[in-house]
Amino acid sequence: MRKYLVIILLSTLYSCNDGDVIVSSFDFNETNLQFCGGPGGYLFFKLNQAGTESISVRLGINDELFLQSDTLDVVLNNNTHYSNYRIYSSAIDNDYFCNEVPPSTPEVSTEYLANSGIANLITVTTLDDNDGIDAQFEYNQDSDGDGLPDYYDFDDDGDNVPTRFELDNLNLDGDNNPLTNPKDTDGDGIPDYLDEDDDNDGVLTRYEDLDGDLDPTNDIDDLNIGANYLNANVSESFIQDVYREHDFDFTSDVTVRLKNMVFINGEEQITRETINLGTFVNINSGTYLITPDFN
Repeated sequence: MRKYLVIILLSTLYSCNDGDVIVSSFDFNETNLQFCGGPGGYLFFKLNQAGTESISVRLGINDELFLQSDTLDVVLNNNTHYSNYRIYSSAIDNDYFCNEVPPSTPEVSTEYLANSGIANLITVTTLDDNDGIDAQFEYNQDSDGDGLPDYYDFDDDGDNVPTRFELDNLNLDGDNNPLTNPKDTDGDGIPDYLDEDDDNDGVLTRYEDLDGDLDPTNDIDDLNIGANYLNANVSESFIQDVYREHDFDFTSDVTVRLKNMVFINGEEQITRETINLGTFVNINSGTYLITPDFN
């Protein structure tokens, strides 16, 4: 059950020069976690709904983060890694934090610095091989034993023909699902994307690579039939016990929590066991390139 952090500092009122009174609420539950920066300065922050208060954490980590699922605890030291809670003379917006030179107005009326605490970052990374098969049908299996689970292996049977080329890409069954009627060239009941010898001619698909470029799809003796690996009448073998380079996409989300926090302002302090700052979706994404070792 989510804990909602609602803290009213009734004893602390701040008066600005123009006579306005700022009341500290320390309430950030209804706003989204924001992020900017990168290696050397990762900055997470939240504003309250009024935009008059902020809580932020800056991590001076030089490595690139959010590349894979991971849990990271960073000790806040008020130097390389620090956190603060601020109250402003008037409302700010998200751009306030992401400028190289912070604007001079509005002014920071009050600032509490974290004297101690831990920033806890939980990264969840989703991998996708874009092979046309929903990942839920490919978990917990590595059909070709190349060390890449099928859900991010773009060549599930290791024949150097991408899985997406071996499905029902022409939608012959009319259901717009390339997996329900995948190609089975030799009719042996094993779909081509899981069959090491697609035409059942006794030569592995991977070996029907005449030009040795690790791509059997472009070796064609008979244009009427197509590539040799789909032509049972062609059975020349060229041993290729090497996998072609694979690629797959990744997308990462991160959840940020502050733990065992003590914010100090002179003799005043705010202590909190846990502050859930929230989740930043798609904080990092890209493409991995890897050539699996042949076993």
